Amino acid sequence: MKFLNFSPEYGYSRKVNEKVDVYSFGVVLLELTTGREAHDGGDHGSLAEWAWWNIQEGNTIYNCLEKEIRETPYLDEIEVVFKLSLICTGTVPSTRPTMKDVVDVLVKYDVLNQKTSGNKKLDEYDVGPLLGKKDSDSCNSLVCNV
Repeated sequence: MKFLNFSPEYGYSRKVNEKVDVYSFGVVLLELTTGREAHDGGDHGSLAEWAWWNIQEGNTIYNCLEKEIRETPYLDEIEVVFKLSLICTGTVPSTRPTMKDVVDVLVKYDVLNQKTSGNKKLDEYDVGPLLGKKDSDSCNSLVCNV
């Protein structure tokens, strides 16, 4: 049986909410940084459980990363994404960030990185144009413009 990248509380509550989405996004980030699949946690079950176990055992983030991306000039950025994935896959839903917070972390880190490296344009990864207000909705909800 394959593990899906649902949060642990989904198994007993069957309720889907934003915190389940954040957990799933964290699993996707783990898949990207480790090169493993969501169900590939070995003796630890899921990938999230494997990642948490490795960090709790004192293993470095570097050793958790996919071998092919360990030797890259972007190692700092990859480590930030890995740390963010751990925060997103926390076992207590109330400790997980919102998706807005996740995007804010990624965008702010990118802005800081651009200031120090100077080789990217600030608007290259701007997410603002992807979101816009619905004209017919008075409650100011957002809609994806893609």
